[in-house]
Amino acid sequence: MQMNGMDLPIEYVAFAARYRDAEGFCNLRLKEELDSFGGVLQTELAQIYTDVVELNAQTAKLGACFVGDGCYGEPGSVSAGPGAIPDIVDFTEIICFGMAGDGSQFCLDFRGAWSAPSVILWDDDYWRKISNTFENFLLLFSW
Repeated sequence: MQMNGMDLPIEYVAFAARYRDAEGFCNLRLKEELDSFGGVLQTELAQIYTDVVELNAQTAKLGACFVGDGCYGEPGSVSAGPGAIPDIVDFTEIICFGMAGDGSQFCLDFRGAWSAPSVILWDDDYWRKISNTFENFLLLFSW
């Protein structure tokens, strides 16, 4: 499966197919409250978006919501939280693939690595890298 010229990881495609009949609702809990790097993580995967139409729609919402406003998106604005990455204002190489129970978005980050996107999460007030690959991301959850 491809979106905007980016190949979605085969692990994502298989996982999405598993939950397609449930409209993507999976409600997976973490095995431990840790990300792939050992940082504290408190979340769950409530829903995965299962088709390109929904992936496009959810990703487009990010571009509309996360815009530079004099605070968010300013150069050098990086949270001190675990796994923090700079604010994102250009979502052309980001694909939103799922949502936590609190509405936070899980995304594939293809920037600089089209063949192996990392997984990032909007964690309350900052973007955070939580896994190097989608495969490692899935290993965080009981399912």
